[in-house]
Parts: sequence; C-alpha cells; structure tokens
Amino acid sequence: MAVPATAHGAVPAGETSAPIRYAAVSDCTKDPHNAERCGSWWYRTTYGKRHSLNGVARTTMPVAVSGDGRRLAYIRAKDARLVIRDLDGRTRVSRAKAWPSRSELDVTRVTMSYDGSLVAVNCCWAGFTNHSARVYDAATGALLAKVPGVSVHEDALSLSGDADQILVRTDDDKSGRLSAYDLNGRRTTSVVPPRLIGDNAATAVLNADGHTVAVYVAGRKPKIALYDLDTELVTATFSVPASGQKVERDPGEGRIVEVDTDVRLDWTGDSTLRMVRKVGFKLVRVKVYGIDVATGSVHLQRGYAIAGTTDEAVSGL
Repeated sequence: MAVPATAHGAVPAGETSAPIRYAAVSDCTKDPHNAERCGSWWYRTTYGKRHSLNGVARTTMPVAVSGDGRRLAYIRAKDARLVIRDLDGRTRVSRAKAWPSRSELDVTRVTMSYDGSLVAVNCCWAGFTNHSARVYDAATGALLAKVPGVSVHEDALSLSGDADQILVRTDDDKSGRLSAYDLNGRRTTSVVPPRLIGDNAATAVLNADGHTVAVYVAGRKPKIALYDLDTELVTATFSVPASGQKVERDPGEGRIVEVDTDVRLDWTGDSTLRMVRKVGFKLVRVKVYGIDVATGSVHLQRGYAIAGTTDEAVSGL
C-alpha cells in the first residue's frame, strides 16, 4: 500500500501538459574543479519554466525522471520514503523507507522507466550491503520486487521497454554478467556476454521482446550494439555520433571510459531507441538522438545546455 499525499509547489494550472525536461540541483562553488550542492532540487519543463522540488534527500542520485517527462520520483529527506510525483502535483508515497538502511541512504540511486510506470532504488558498493535493489509501482507506490546483488558503483540496473522486466549487469565475472528478472523478483535469464557487451553494459536496456539488449559502447568512436540473451550473440553494431566527450582508459580495469559523460538509453518502440548523452562538468551539454535499429539510422532530435548545476536527471525531451 502507498500513502496518498498532496504536493507543495505543484505545477500551475495551464502548464500541466508541459513535460519535464530535467531535474537538477544547483552548484554553490566557484571552483572550476569542484562542485557542491546548493539549496533544493528543482526541475525545468519543456516550456522553460522552473519549479522547486523541496525535501529531496542528499544521496548519490535521489531523483529520477521518466523518459516521457510525465513523472518524477525522489527519496524524501525527512523519512527516506520514495515519492512519485505527476505533472499536476499529485503524489504517491511508499509505505516504508525507499531503502531499509538509513546509514546507506547517502549512496542510493533512483531509476525510472521510460513510461514512468516503474521506479527502482539500489545502493552502495558491491559486497557492502545485505539489501536487495527495490522496484516500485509508480502508480501506487507499492513495492513490487527485490533484486539481489546490485550495487550503485560497480553494477547497473535498467527497466525494459514495456516495463515488465528488470535488466541487471553485475561485475562478478571477467566480462560482467547480464540477468533479467520479472516483476516478482524471479530471475528468468542469466548469461556472461562477450567483452564488447559486458564491458559496456553499464548503459544497457532490454527490449519489450524480452531478449534483445541495446548497449552503448563507449569510446572515441562510440557505437550501439545489439545482443540477444537467448542466442548469446551480438546481432548488430552501428556507429553513433560523438559529442566531444573526453575518453581515457580506466587504469584499474583497462576499459575505455568517457569522462564526465552519462548516457541514457530507452526503447521507444519495437525497433526504435532514444539515446540521451550528457557531457561536461559545471556546464553540461545534452544531446538527444533517435535511433532506428532496423536500419541503423541515427538522427539528432535536440540539444541544449545546463549550467551551474552539480547533478541532473534528464528525461530526454
């Protein structure tokens, strides 16, 4: 069960149809090499209006926005509960804490599905928590599933295109492991993919077909790779534009990484993806691409900059 609530600072009448472009928290230091959160979170709509988002916890990534920009979710500071908020200000609040351990809250991350129907919360470094990642129903705030062994810093969790499966990449094998779970928390698939997939599956998303995984392959010449969980084969790769991101080799793992870069992938249809790439520190440049995986065509949909912030949750609109 979830607790219904009335939101403060709801979107004014007349702007309820404007989706959220991004949520952010401001930077309060002038140091070009460091950033420090300043004040409350806020969000900006596609109309350009800025609205406050008060009461957000100070965790690794406490806010998520749905890919369609119609909802956001955050961990509430006063009681560590999960709050799901619609554009019109209506909210649902989880019955219990979003994460069971108060001492671990500072390293929790919130993730939301493209359609805003599911919210996931995970935590910590690998091996440093006994708690499972949690997946919530955004329509009610109810807890749906628990997925074990998913850490914020070494692993990755995403929600499928039709929001009925959970894809997890864990770093417990040489090339990582990909596992799919249903909304009861039951593991349905588990494979060790080739290094092209495993090394890059921190940005991966499962298609509604339940077996096609799209992976962003980082590098000076980035790519999208498609991998089939059933056949365990890479079925396609095609190039995507770079956005001026700095590339270096991780000395600990030997992998190519993109510095100050964050990529979000969402399936928007059976054969269409949307890629959102954020690049930069202090001044963040966002570019949004539409991708047709059937043809390999990629086109730039929009681009914009976000200045003076330390953390951003971007929808892709």
